[in-house]
Amino acid sequence: MAHIVNLPMTPLIPNTSSNEIKEIAFKTAPSASKLQIKCFLEAFYCFKVQKVRTLNMKGKKKRYADSLVAKPDYKKAYVTLKNPLSFSQNPYPFASTHQDNKNEKMLTTHR
Repeated sequence: MAHIVNLPMTPLIPNTSSNEIKEIAFKTAPSASKLQIKCFLEAFYCFKVQKVRTLNMKGKKKRYADSLVAKPDYKKAYVTLKNPLSFSQNPYPFASTHQDNKNEKMLTTHR
């Protein structure tokens, strides 16, 4: 098993409107290998990983006054899952309408 103790993984938000997500993107350390990423996701998130693809990304460079400032390099990992993740349509099951908020404000001001 690969060494996975200090592997920072940040999930990137998918821009899909579907309820089932088959592929997830993660931002991780440039030194992480495909095997380390796969073992990390299977151990901590209990995902069944089918495939891992990686990209080495260079940090953006910006000029502030007379100096050049660079963000750190990172690795982007695209992980394909064997079983897609399912999410409900409504992420907030207790929906509150605008009318309910108005009624609540009126009740608090009339006391």
